[in-house]
Amino acid sequence: MSRNRTGERRPKGGDVAASARPGRRPAQGSDAGSARSSAQDKTWVIAICCLLTVAVAAVYAQMGHHAFIVFDDNEYIFENPHITSGLNFANIRWALTAFFSNNWHPVTWMSHMLDCQLFGLNAGEHHLMGAAFHLANTLLVFLLLRKLTGTLWQSAFVAAAFALHPMHVESVAWASERKDVLSTFFALLTIGSYAAYAQRPTVLRYVTFFLLFVLGLMAKPMLVTLPFVLMLLDYWPLRRFGDARGGALRVPKQSLGRLLAEKAPMLLAVIASSLLTLAAQSKGGVVRSLEDVTVTMRVTNALVSWVRYAFKLLIPLQQAFYYPYPKTPPVALAAGAALLLLAITWFVWSARKERPWALVGWLWFVGTLVPVIGLVQVATQAIADRYAYIPSIGLFVIMAFGIAELSRRWPSRTVVLACGAVIVLGVYGAKAWTQTRYWKDGVTLFSHDAAIIPDNVLASRNLGVEYFRLGNYDAAIAAIKNVLRVYPNDEISIFDLATAYDRAGSLAEADSCYRVAIELVPSHVEARYNRGSLLNRMSRYEEAAAEFREAVRIRPHYFEAYNNLGNALGHLGKDDEAVASYEKALSLNPNYVEAHNNMGTALRKLQRNDEAIREYELALRLNPRFPAAHYNLAIAEMTRGDSAQAMQHFDQAAALDAKLVNPMRPR
Repeated sequence: MSRNRTGERRPKGGDVAASARPGRRPAQGSDAGSARSSAQDKTWVIAICCLLTVAVAAVYAQMGHHAFIVFDDNEYIFENPHITSGLNFANIRWALTAFFSNNWHPVTWMSHMLDCQLFGLNAGEHHLMGAAFHLANTLLVFLLLRKLTGTLWQSAFVAAAFALHPMHVESVAWASERKDVLSTFFALLTIGSYAAYAQRPTVLRYVTFFLLFVLGLMAKPMLVTLPFVLMLLDYWPLRRFGDARGGALRVPKQSLGRLLAEKAPMLLAVIASSLLTLAAQSKGGVVRSLEDVTVTMRVTNALVSWVRYAFKLLIPLQQAFYYPYPKTPPVALAAGAALLLLAITWFVWSARKERPWALVGWLWFVGTLVPVIGLVQVATQAIADRYAYIPSIGLFVIMAFGIAELSRRWPSRTVVLACGAVIVLGVYGAKAWTQTRYWKDGVTLFSHDAAIIPDNVLASRNLGVEYFRLGNYDAAIAAIKNVLRVYPNDEISIFDLATAYDRAGSLAEADSCYRVAIELVPSHVEARYNRGSLLNRMSRYEEAAAEFREAVRIRPHYFEAYNNLGNALGHLGKDDEAVASYEKALSLNPNYVEAHNNMGTALRKLQRNDEAIREYELALRLNPRFPAAHYNLAIAEMTRGDSAQAMQHFDQAAALDAKLVNPMRPR
């Protein structure tokens, strides 16, 4: 612009004011130029969206061949009957009311139900659905930033970094972390709807973004910080209050009181979600007490963790599934971290007018980490890659806008920035692709984790579980022993070791480990049940009966223990007591096929043959392909004198199990 003699700014020729002056004709081609510019802009937006799609596919398409892992995937998906049976009214009601797996997130449960409805238990399809949500989030990050800030390349860089950063692999590649990508999807939709509301406030638009926010909370309660994020966006780029520069949308200014009042219903939803989450996690026993993790430990670890997250997002040297909690408070590191955090906060605050993106990006990063930074410590990890999924956006905004400003006077700026972005994003993408490979199955994941994190107890324990599931009991035993080398009195690992020995056929070693587990935790009902079953196989029936009696005392509804108690009593010749035990098992579970069959055998030993036949027939009604019941029924039919029925059931038993030979047929 130039100034006229009165000091007023005079528009340059070609804009509306200049072209509208009397005596001048409008600049020809200005409308056409604007149309060409708009069309070119749309072309770039479409091209960038296509490139982002290709980038996400290049990293995560390999997950189509990945398997589930035992850690949480069993509870969340393949061993959860509410999930595997798909979407129905009963399962939706369960999702809305259950505090299962230490959480309350019904939308996440319904998402897994829908996957099972569509794909069954094809793990690859479940994983690819998670990648699809990550792609949707990537595109939303780009389109939202493009709309809110008016920048193309800064928005594209933020979205690309979000798409390719290796710290996001855990959120995408771990099927149980669907809650991460799903809640972020709703969070970004909330932000987009909120921006539309800010432009033209209406009741319908308010209700829309509020309901999207509630759905996000119902996917993962980490979104409790979203009202705070919306206040940051009110400052920049929406500029609904304050004196921040920049932003593409023109929205009406509002008082700070009005903006806070808008968030009040959201805060009520936050409180409700927080209470439900605390109740679920307390019930599951994963919230650690102040005696277990002191306030000093929590605060020092939190300060260090903020800095660790920042450095890992900027320079992702190493990713792990599990980062162990420090054994002692890292006081010196925490002091340095506190000084660094304060210095950065002071710097971005002092530059808030000229660089509002720095303040908003920094507070986004710091603020959205608060629920998971460890002040309320859940489980035993110090940090977790998945917790950086939403907070990372704040740091990526600082990177994109900061580099754009610093490079303003560089020669060949466009070429330098393009090459730099390609290198950074290429490194991120290559590392993310490699990290995704580690998630192809549990053995690969936990072997890698145990190799890079010294004394990684959780990785060794879960590696043992994965080997056990695959039937490689020797490898499972070796992995579990690594845990016991660090924690020799860990009753969970001792129990797992006993079970692995049991399956491997090392009965004496299994018995010894079961006894140690029971000594450490006398109420360990599974250890008592397993030891009783082992003792039955070792013909130590008195000891077995004692373990089963203790198991049903601890867990009165343990019908399997009543059944096995009946087996032990039968071997001891106490058939009347055995029948009573089987009756108790069947009163707890009338459809327990094995108990019907065993009851029949006990009744037959008591010369109650007709009653025995009824029990065998009940067993076969429940499971027509139960070979033992066919064989036992054949014997009972022979006792009754019905050779034809006996022959038929002997043949059916032999057809189902080659070890069961029909004694009525000549060999």
